[in-house]
Amino acid sequence: MENRISTETCNKCGACCKNFPYIELSQNEINLLEQATALHFAVFTNLKGNAVKEYFLQFQANGDCFFLNENKGRYSCGVYDARPEICKNYPSKLGQKKACKTNREESLSKYPG
Repeated sequence: MENRISTETCNKCGACCKNFPYIELSQNEINLLEQATALHFAVFTNLKGNAVKEYFLQFQANGDCFFLNENKGRYSCGVYDARPEICKNYPSKLGQKKACKTNREESLSKYPG
């Protein structure tokens, strides 16, 4: 699976993929991630609760998404084509869009071109 981000707004800062510990996954999203990665869902999920078989996406110890890749300060999604709907729809709120715009402007000043 190719690591890419297709929006013009994105500057690959990875801020949207850090410290969001409660990304609920549907069974369909889990199936797509298993197919894309060849990993069993237990590797990249956390059980929501003992009473129900619902799952959250697992995050790394540093708060980064399990599938977030970093290369020289630039970030990419390791499961871009199979990413959950919440990720596909980001940024959807005004505050998220403003944060992306600010991060993009900062990134362009650090990494022109």
